[in-house]
Order: sequence, then structure tokens, then C-alpha cells
Amino acid sequence: MKIMNEYKIEKLNSTNLKDLLPIYENAFGYQVPIDFLLKKQDTSTFGLSFVGFIAYDNFNNPVGFYGVYPCYVLHQNKRYLVAQSGDTMTHNEHTGKGLFTKLALATYDFCKENGIHLVFGFPNKNSYPGFIKRLGWIHFDNMIPYLIRVKCIPWLRLKNTFKFPQSLHDRWCNFILSSQTNGAPFQSSCLTDETPIVDHSIDFFKYKTYGENHLIQLNGINIWVKFDDTFLLIGDFERCDENTFLTTIRSLKKLAFKMGLPHLRFQTSSGTWGERLFKKHGIPMEVKYPVGGINFTNVIPLEKMKFTGADNDTF
Repeated sequence: MKIMNEYKIEKLNSTNLKDLLPIYENAFGYQVPIDFLLKKQDTSTFGLSFVGFIAYDNFNNPVGFYGVYPCYVLHQNKRYLVAQSGDTMTHNEHTGKGLFTKLALATYDFCKENGIHLVFGFPNKNSYPGFIKRLGWIHFDNMIPYLIRVKCIPWLRLKNTFKFPQSLHDRWCNFILSSQTNGAPFQSSCLTDETPIVDHSIDFFKYKTYGENHLIQLNGINIWVKFDDTFLLIGDFERCDENTFLTTIRSLKKLAFKMGLPHLRFQTSSGTWGERLFKKHGIPMEVKYPVGGINFTNVIPLEKMKFTGADNDTF
């Protein structure tokens, strides 16, 4: 335990994990199931688990948290331990007191002491200034989202017109995706000889089952997908030639049609295989999402890393 002014901080573990629940609810306005948190924070398959620190006030109330999710990066046929920046949360009565910076720096010290080479992430507009100005991050790329339109009767229109429950759509979409041929784990579509990528190993796919996603196969191509009310979200797409890509996109559009989803959505770093094909056959969205990070050892060229949507902890 460390004391910092009127706050004390403790490293996250399986016992105090429950203390994150009230911070989530206050900071984000929703409740998170403890089982979900346990699966997400249990990154033991990568050698370290529960990597983050919680801040408590003088009454021992949990009021802030910063953590990262360890994973492996593959670069030039070698694996390296890195981490993705995770949830940044401060209770609204304790903002502006430097908790974000202090918790992040404590987490980074732990990372350095335990062999993590770098931390990368996809900061939102609220956390971006803090990462850049106070934590020494570099903003080295952007994630670019692309859409492919699907002609269908949108689920949202049916939901709003007939007051259908959300659970009906969720069950239907999961049934549609579960009925497809099971896919096999495949390496990131961003992989090149010089590009460091998050290692999409079998263990990585197993770990990511904390979220509701599906690994399917269409036309012999493996695809990692999930859905929301509006999009069939493509986390990653196994590399193939352009004709096979187009054939598989048509199959995905048929699935989206059945699910009442008017768009396919894929996002990736600039200059990747996925960007080239989706830029040619899709519609780029106006918004771009920053990609940044901090390098502790300079063993891996952070600025050359490339990602797809499946690499984000929210997928």
C-alpha cells in the first residue's frame, strides 16, 4: 500500500476487484458484472494479472482506478510482453486532484519492474490530453473506421416502432452467428515483416471471450465479429486476395441483413491491408481514433505498431 496525500493506493487483486464496481457506476453511469471484470482482469495467460492500482479516500471508499491489460506483441518472429492501457476512472467528487496521473505512474512503475516493454492504447477525447501532457505518451497513428452499407429493415426501427425488448435482438443475433461455421484463430491482418502487432494466438482468442464476440468462417476465410444495435462489427478479417474478400463481404452483408444491421464496420490503423481494401470498397467515417503509447525499453518500435478493432479491450 502507498500513501499519497489524503489518498492511499493499493494494487488491484482478486480480493479488492469488487471495489471497482462503485467507481464504474459513478464514473460511467452503469453497473459492470463482477464476473465480467474477473475474466477481463485475469490476464494470467500472459504472465501477469490484475495490473493496476485503486485509490481510496480517508474513509476507505474506492475513488479512482487505472489499469492495463498485458498481452504479447509479435515482431520479427519474436514475442514481447506489452500491455494495453485500460479503464481510467475517477469518482466525480475526486476529479482534478491528480489521481489519474498518480495511479498511472504507479502502474507504469509496476510494468517496468515486471518486464512489460511498452503500453499502448486508444484514448478517448477526455483522457487524451492527460496521456499526452502528463504521462509522456506519443500519438503515432489513428484508427480509421470504414462502413459498408447493408440494405435491410433496421432493428432500431422495429425496436422503436413495436417496443421490442433489446434481449430479443441479442438472442436472435447470437443465434445467427452461432449457427455459422466455427472459425479458427488467425494472425492479425496487420502483420508484415516490419510491423509489430498484437499476437493473435489461441490464448489471445480464449482470453477475449470475456466479451460477446464470435469467430466464424465464411468462404474459407476466418472473421472475428460482434454486433450492436447498428453495426455488424468486424474485429479482424483473415488476409486473402481481393476477389475472395469481396465474396466474403457479400456473405457478411447477408448475415447483417438477417440481423437487421444496416452497416458492416471495420477499423484499422493507417497503411494496413485492411485499410487498403475497405478504403476501396467501403466508406470512411469522418471520425478518427488516436493511437498512442509510451515505450519503456525501446526494444519494440512503438511508432510502427498497427492494430485492428479486435485489439481494443472493448471488442
